[in-house]
Amino acid sequence: MQDAHNDSDLRARRATVDDLPGLHGLWQRAGLPWEQLERFVTEFLVVAGDDASLLAAIGLQTDGDHGLLHSEAMLPCDDPDALRSALWQRIQIVARNHGVACIWTLEDAPFWRTTFQPAAPAAIASLSASFADPGAAWWSFRLSDPARAQRLLDERLALWDAHRQADAEHFSNTIARVRQFAFLVAAAVILMMVLMVAYVVVRRPDAFQSILGRFSGR
Repeated sequence: MQDAHNDSDLRARRATVDDLPGLHGLWQRAGLPWEQLERFVTEFLVVAGDDASLLAAIGLQTDGDHGLLHSEAMLPCDDPDALRSALWQRIQIVARNHGVACIWTLEDAPFWRTTFQPAAPAAIASLSASFADPGAAWWSFRLSDPARAQRLLDERLALWDAHRQADAEHFSNTIARVRQFAFLVAAAVILMMVLMVAYVVVRRPDAFQSILGRFSGR
């Protein structure tokens, strides 16, 4: 029996065709149809030991925004949940990279049953993925909540709209202040011109008469 705790920093990775011999051994030990599974080798995630031998494997089939966790197989060890935990971390990364929103499974190990939740009958009935089986006792794990995502989107849109309205209001106020300033400047210039004319009329009537005479003579 192997001790998973002696494998420091367990890491899961995607399986390759080079892993087929090790996968055959795991699948046969678990009583799985290895002849059929080997066609889907790239669906599997594996955990290897220090000697590169495979300790555990599990498949993740993706179909649209749904994923199927299936065909767990592992060598006997003192802490199988350590292997499952390493697999689960990689499963979530791979699922998100493929746009999966909900993972489904029929795996019954306690680790998976404490991670997943029993799927509601309505959710099972509406499942349209290729692996759908309305009569199966599905468990599911939702990677993203559409309702929550929509709420976050609505909140961000509302915040953006509030900022946009505030910016538009600030711009309008700025334009109004510029117009008021321009009006005051124009009024001041006109007033200065009127005062200058009045000064000339009062203080230099002869000059004013001369200016009028020049205009009237044209």
